[in-house]
Amino acid sequence: MSRTMSRDFTPRLRQILIVDGAVAGQYSLVEIVASEGGFAIDTVASASACAARLGGSAPPDAIMVAADLIDGDGADLCFRLRQRGLNIPILLVAENASEAQVVRGLDLGANDVIVAPLRPAEALARLRAQIRAYETSEDAILAIGPFQFRPARRQLQHSVTGARIRLTEKEAAVLKFLYRAEGPVPRTTLLHEVWGYNAGATTHTVETHIYRLRRKIEPDSNRIGLLVNEDGGYRLCLEQSRPRAKTWQPVPMLATGELSHLNHVANRMMLA
Repeated sequence: MSRTMSRDFTPRLRQILIVDGAVAGQYSLVEIVASEGGFAIDTVASASACAARLGGSAPPDAIMVAADLIDGDGADLCFRLRQRGLNIPILLVAENASEAQVVRGLDLGANDVIVAPLRPAEALARLRAQIRAYETSEDAILAIGPFQFRPARRQLQHSVTGARIRLTEKEAAVLKFLYRAEGPVPRTTLLHEVWGYNAGATTHTVETHIYRLRRKIEPDSNRIGLLVNEDGGYRLCLEQSRPRAKTWQPVPMLATGELSHLNHVANRMMLA
């Protein structure tokens, strides 16, 4: 039986990394993704900057890569990212690509190849479809604090120690639903979405499962840091694992050298 999504549930902004050195314009990747309003956008201008961005923090929900980069080929970047073990959706955007170029991009690791000039609605639909497919796949790995969460396996694995935690079906469903939420989720919403129309389930059922889940994932039961109470419900704190979502604002593209110089100056000012 299908259910209507609760009105008080706000989907979490999916973080999209755009790798493109082109100047932003009406039909640029950045402008098209920003027009959707449901994504937090991070941008880098080159393959080398992409590698640096992914090396120091949790991966985004998806990556969109231009085929022509200032320091290489987008399809080759897809291949290198797959070699590093990255399994999130990667969409390659190729200008006037031939069939052979599309096939090459797919063979080198892109989940999809979008041929430019872009049709905005189609490009966004393809992006959403790839994210949906990934999050419900056996391969999905979601970053939650110090853990890597594999919903399909109902398993958490500590990123440092490698320790694994087995979850029950309902515990995994609660974590997955809270992961999708942008803010706190009321107990009644969790009850409706996870337990459905089970007449024997109440908000006390939700509280019991939250308590058991906390005992598994919170390192210190006296200092709740991952699964917190907020506004009559619960919120999953992802700040420990990924940057806070931001809304993209148009700014001039900086060359990698200029950006490094500005970061160096900013660090010196902070230390002064």
